[in-house]
Amino acid sequence: MKSLLAFAGCTAFLAVGFQAPARAQGQNPPGVDPTHYQCYKVEGPTRPIRVKLRDQFGAASPVTVARPMFLCAPTEKNGMEPRDSRTHYLCYQDRGVRTPNKGAVIRNQFGEMRVQVQTPAMLCVPSLKRLI
Repeated sequence: MKSLLAFAGCTAFLAVGFQAPARAQGQNPPGVDPTHYQCYKVEGPTRPIRVKLRDQFGAASPVTVARPMFLCAPTEKNGMEPRDSRTHYLCYQDRGVRTPNKGAVIRNQFGEMRVQVQTPAMLCVPSLKRLI
């Protein structure tokens, strides 16, 4: 991803460990990076950091990014290897982002759905991981 905020869309909608029946799985829409991520709950130190955020839903400043919530690992799904198996995402709880109160149509390999974009919950940042 090109920037720290490229994955900030996850503050609006993130399916963690989403499973769907095999018959519902189709092709990725054109232009979608086919790397899949499995996200795991994590516990770690809270280190509040103030940041300014801007995404397609608007700007939020200042936002407090606090405790880590999820580690998202590149994942092989149905034999499709991730394009980037090195970059992980660590998702932090964020506070101070206002609810955009917008609807969106999401299209992916599981189909198309309408969602209501609600209160942002986290900021996910590209990260490197080493097992210990």
